[in-house]
Amino acid sequence: MIRSGLPAECATALKEWATVLEAMARGEQLVLIRKGGLIEPGSGFEFVADTFLFYPTFEHQAVTYLRPPYQRYFEEALARRAPEGQIRCELIGVVAASRQSDDPAVVERLQEFHIYNDAFVRQRLQWQPQQPLVLAVVRAFRLTPPRVLAVAPAYAGCKSWVALDSPVPLAGAQPVLEDAVFQARLAAITSRWC
Repeated sequence: MIRSGLPAECATALKEWATVLEAMARGEQLVLIRKGGLIEPGSGFEFVADTFLFYPTFEHQAVTYLRPPYQRYFEEALARRAPEGQIRCELIGVVAASRQSDDPAVVERLQEFHIYNDAFVRQRLQWQPQQPLVLAVVRAFRLTPPRVLAVAPAYAGCKSWVALDSPVPLAGAQPVLEDAVFQARLAAITSRWC
């Protein structure tokens, strides 16, 4: 059965640190902080889809950018990493709300909804300072079983979005957080980013 609001399949994937995805799978991270990949066109990060698969990455991931309670997720993500030449997609993301900001105080008010530390936030703000951060509340859905995909050459590179060679069925996906819990957290987040 497809969850209400999810399409039957998806062929768009967002690259995200595997450690962040570990936190999302536990309902501990709801806010993504993005600026875009190194080879992306345009003026920074933009959502090309409201619903997408998460593509776990290990490139540019730094344990030193995570708050101490969450640093263990790096080792856990490595232990669950797919074999070379494959990716294991376990989560779907659905954008619930987003906004741009270049104010570190806004990100600080959202700290309980992400695992990044202050050094990460500073680094993101300083890199390409003319571009604001994109803050997004993303609801995670778990794929059961996870989908293991072959890595195509077109997936490589420092870019946020990947067009998958074939759509992935989303049947059986279940929300990580129950509706009432997610809605309460969404309201708390959006009230803090004003």
